[in-house]
Amino acid sequence: MRFFIICLFSCISFISPAQLLQDPQARNLIAQGLNHLYQYDFKESTENFNAIKAAHPKHPAGYLLSAMQYEQQFFPLKDHPAQSRAYLAFLELAYNLAQEAFDRNNNDLEASFFCTASLGFLAAYEADNQNFMKAVSYARKAYSFMKIGIKNTERQPEFLYSSGIYNYYRVAYPELHPIIKPLMFFFEEGNKRTGLSMLEAGTRKTIFVRNESLFYYSYIFNKYEGTPHKGLPYNTQLIQQFPNNHWYILQRAELLTLSGQYEAADPYIDQLEKINSPYFKGAAHVFRGMREEFGNKRYAAAEAYYAKGVTHPWEERFTKDIHGLALLGIARLEIRKGNKSRAMHFAKKAGEFVEYKNSIEEQKRLLNLR
Repeated sequence: MRFFIICLFSCISFISPAQLLQDPQARNLIAQGLNHLYQYDFKESTENFNAIKAAHPKHPAGYLLSAMQYEQQFFPLKDHPAQSRAYLAFLELAYNLAQEAFDRNNNDLEASFFCTASLGFLAAYEADNQNFMKAVSYARKAYSFMKIGIKNTERQPEFLYSSGIYNYYRVAYPELHPIIKPLMFFFEEGNKRTGLSMLEAGTRKTIFVRNESLFYYSYIFNKYEGTPHKGLPYNTQLIQQFPNNHWYILQRAELLTLSGQYEAADPYIDQLEKINSPYFKGAAHVFRGMREEFGNKRYAAAEAYYAKGVTHPWEERFTKDIHGLALLGIARLEIRKGNKSRAMHFAKKAGEFVEYKNSIEEQKRLLNLR
């Protein structure tokens, strides 16, 4: 649910070319800060965002940008309680300031964007922490602002990202999670093809949400379309511009591995192993296991890597499915050894984690072997 809410309702890094951006200095600071943020130069991005808050203390931009930084700098936030509290405070302040601006002028597109983004992050945080009633409450508030963007993509291209995500996930997520279908009554219908078309346009026509358009366009090809190779050209643009970004490195290693390009994946897996985080290290073990299993046919080595991978923690957004890939790998190897009962155990366990289209099909195939 967490990923659905953040993708459905947030405009992650949108700043519209109105009010604040009429100030060339502010525009420059935002552009610099975002570049530093995506490149993980957090000292520099902090200076940029603090300068924005000092110059524009009543505008939500600086506070939302600081929250965005915290989400990447202290990933995952659930492991950093103090930073989580600061993150929530930034978002609450951003929302309150944006709401005040919208109340003064409900034709203010900039204010509606900041309301959508701050509420989206708040909803996502609560869903991550299993506070689903709070999450739904924030999401329904965000939707009233989201509809403004859906109707204004021609007037403001930056809306292409959020509108594309909405159109795609409005259909795809209930298909994957039927339990939430009753909640969809409150939301207008979507269209997956329209959503993909909007996101593709967002990779070309937007400025402030270009990176998000590139990232989630790749993500959708991998997770929901089952065509990870189609996401590679878009991730290439990200990794070339921001080679130190952990999320982009992880996506690169995963897309290459799932496309069977094991040697090309190796440098990025090496980078994951050097990151001081058990989440990234665990993912690296799983990718190495897949290369040993499928590329080198060294099944004992593959089993050892998968076993290491499942001992590492996982988080909801980026490594839960990878944890599931390890369990599927162990199930396949147990079948090779003739241990069908153990294979079924791991295949069933994988069902708690896998949401990728290809992984779901693989899990069904394994369970049908008994």
